[in-house]
Amino acid sequence: MQTATIEQTRAWRTPPFPQRRTSVEHRTDGTLILRCETPLRDSGRHGLPEYVRHWVQQRGDAIAFAERDVDGAWRTLSWDGLWQQVQAVGAALLEMGLGADRPLMLLSGNSLEQAVVLLAAEYAGVPTAPISPAYSLISKDFVRLKGVVELVPPAALFVQDAAQFARAVDAVGSMLAQPVPVIAVNGARAGQAAWQTLASTPLTPARRDALASARAQLTLAQTGRVLFTSGSTGVPKGVAISYGNMHTVADYFADTFRTMAEPQPVFLDWLPWHHGMGGLLNFARTITLGGAHYIDDGRPLPGQFERTVRNLREISPVALTSVPSAWSMLAGELERDPELARSVFARAAIFGYGGASLPRDVMERIEAVAQRTVGERIAFCTGLACTETSGMGIFCGWPSDVPGNVGVPMPGAEVKLVPLDSGDGRYEIRMRGPFVFAGYVKHPEMTAAAFDEEGFYRLGDAVRLATPGDASGGLQFAGRIGEDFKLENGTWVRTGAVRLGFVERCAPLVTDAVICGHDRDYVGALAWPNVNACRALAPELAGLDAVALVAHPVVIDAIRTRLGAAHGSGASVTVKRVLLMAEPPSIDAGEIADKGYVNQAVTRARRAHLVDALYRDEPAAHVACMP
Repeated sequence: MQTATIEQTRAWRTPPFPQRRTSVEHRTDGTLILRCETPLRDSGRHGLPEYVRHWVQQRGDAIAFAERDVDGAWRTLSWDGLWQQVQAVGAALLEMGLGADRPLMLLSGNSLEQAVVLLAAEYAGVPTAPISPAYSLISKDFVRLKGVVELVPPAALFVQDAAQFARAVDAVGSMLAQPVPVIAVNGARAGQAAWQTLASTPLTPARRDALASARAQLTLAQTGRVLFTSGSTGVPKGVAISYGNMHTVADYFADTFRTMAEPQPVFLDWLPWHHGMGGLLNFARTITLGGAHYIDDGRPLPGQFERTVRNLREISPVALTSVPSAWSMLAGELERDPELARSVFARAAIFGYGGASLPRDVMERIEAVAQRTVGERIAFCTGLACTETSGMGIFCGWPSDVPGNVGVPMPGAEVKLVPLDSGDGRYEIRMRGPFVFAGYVKHPEMTAAAFDEEGFYRLGDAVRLATPGDASGGLQFAGRIGEDFKLENGTWVRTGAVRLGFVERCAPLVTDAVICGHDRDYVGALAWPNVNACRALAPELAGLDAVALVAHPVVIDAIRTRLGAAHGSGASVTVKRVLLMAEPPSIDAGEIADKGYVNQAVTRARRAHLVDALYRDEPAAHVACMP
């Protein structure tokens, strides 16, 4: 009886995905070719606008998108209203002279209006270039903004608030040979197009004919969207996403996620639409499934995550996807707040994460709360992809007791695994399929270098077999190849694995870390504290801010104790010193992408003085050293 009870409490809530078979081709040089045996099913609908039209007939009055207004109330847009505005704005974009060679650049972030304009542009055959708002709002010199404008000179700009983006709009104008129209949702200035005017454009027969003509000229090879890489591995590059790529993403969700379409699924999501995960995957998931998409105004950052918690108390999503640092923060909130836990677990079919590996401790803590709350565990599902693969590639859609399995090829995907010379069982992963981009904008030399002789795209990531000898059992992420470095003695440090092991060992006191030690004697780390967890160490810490906490002896001693637990491990995997940082990672400086991925190399370079402090012969008292 006791055994049955234990099994019942550890039961999984069944994920909604069909299981696919994977074929494995073994080549004589040790290379493996993995393919999904199930072909990608054609939905018969050509692009997201046709899904909008379909759901109007099924769920016309239901919420399609929602966001908080200035007073904190939910502002909503129905499927019927969405479709009306998509057509009206699409016609207006054509009348502004936009088209296949005259793109629209979006400077602001996720909003109801941005959802409309992305769909309207796709419907009318106008390429869009959504870029990080940080390039316009946080940057002082607009270097990155100038870079993307040089790659994709816009024929028009879209901003949510004219006053907020005024400096950026002027900066873009100074870079272009002639003025371009500006569409502003709020506070349109003289000469700018007011959003309400576009959204209420009458759909006359002539305008309908113009839309039909524009759509008839679309080809699958035509660029529908240009996304800029997050900069996690270098300067952002323009990735041309074709209509064929976007159709593939939509067909995948319509097939693989089809059981989630009834009843209407609810999503809460903060991931930005200028990135592949948020703007291609999660956006397409909502449209193809006819969901209700609530835009989360929170972020996994101090002072902003409270908004996400507030939203999750009100909205019970069927799927929740975020970066590992957000799950680390949410774990503590779920443990403290039963009402929040009931809302988060009530309807969740799956949880998802991306951008980095999920610490096992975080997954187990959330599972424990789920078992207490609803009697089931919710599977954490993830995959491996990038902007250049339209956010698609491989995916793990089954439950696992250990995080990090990124799965097997999706329908239509081919994966090449090339053995690395390291001799530690790792492979370089490459991908080929209808979701892979054709090339970088205005950089043919980078495009040529990105593909191998068989047309497989090189992701720059390493993986290993989750089950030794069985490639069909999924792949385990094994770090970015370019992030690894050598110690002074020539020993390689696998940054991804060391970072994950360190965060797990120090849980829940740290949220993320930058691994250091290039040409040094041993591995060290710069780490960001979990403020709430550190405050809970002792009563006298309860009211302290991050600046005080990172230097407090109680916190330093707690970190030191955790380092001591790893004593005896190899020099290339053991973190021997830690310096906690109060300053969060800087988006403007390129330390962190909007989606939460920390650029290890950039952060080490920007904080070189902290790295030097970490390795002083006589470290300061606020540096935690292995006993």
